[in-house]
Amino acid sequence: MTAEQVRTRRESVQTVHDLVHALRAIAAGRIQGAQRALEAIERYHETVMRAMAIANVDIPPAAGKKAGDTALLVMTSEQPFCGGLTQNVVTAAEARSAEMAKTTRVQLFVAGRRGAAQFASRGIQPQLVVEGATSLEGVDEVVKRLAEPLATLFTAGDLSSVRVIYASYKSLGEQVPTEESILPPDVRQLRGVAVPETGRNYYHYLSHGDLVTGILAEYAFVSLYRIAVEMFVSEQAARLVAMDTATRHAESTLESLRARERQERQKEVTRQVLELVNARLAATR
Repeated sequence: MTAEQVRTRRESVQTVHDLVHALRAIAAGRIQGAQRALEAIERYHETVMRAMAIANVDIPPAAGKKAGDTALLVMTSEQPFCGGLTQNVVTAAEARSAEMAKTTRVQLFVAGRRGAAQFASRGIQPQLVVEGATSLEGVDEVVKRLAEPLATLFTAGDLSSVRVIYASYKSLGEQVPTEESILPPDVRQLRGVAVPETGRNYYHYLSHGDLVTGILAEYAFVSLYRIAVEMFVSEQAARLVAMDTATRHAESTLESLRARERQERQKEVTRQVLELVNARLAATR
């Protein structure tokens, strides 16, 4: 390889290095913002739980009518460069879906085109696919597109339960596929919620059925939002680790190419000197 070829390759690797370094920095910044959002949504989740306890929300009479119907929502990444995160979640979801299918009818919902592509490659066609969030601000819209139909199907009795599989954030180097049930609400958990101002009468303008439907939709939204934000944190953590590894590899390759480029330049200089010497010797003969 000539010095020019080495230089061209070094410049290409430098471009890759700059890209993965930037992606690593972006992922690190997004993790911090998502963690703050996660703390805020936890507080709102408590507020919705209190509202459910005040309204004495229980499983709607229609729910469970079709006991074999279960919604399995799989949260995956929308963008690449996050290692094996999506593959691990999809593998766990595929195994869980096959297990549940032995006793129930499973309706598969997928958030994130990376996950949808993984399912398609395995010959599995989800009931519904929505694009995943590419930013923290986009999480809200993704969750709305999922929470409303799921809550409606549940309150109508078309679904007996809604379960979510996502990557739970443990640390920068550990994101674990996790399953969580969001509908029906955990009645035991509701009973343990502290309701403020006990004995006070609460008035509402909606019928009890509409009120329950609305609160359940909000509960599904806030529960899914919390999970979606945690999945977003896991995605950014996985991307940060992957890009950090790629950055170190690029730096190592650059150092090797710089050394090779120096060697090739030295060879070129030596060759030119030898040509001059030979030319001088030829001229003096």
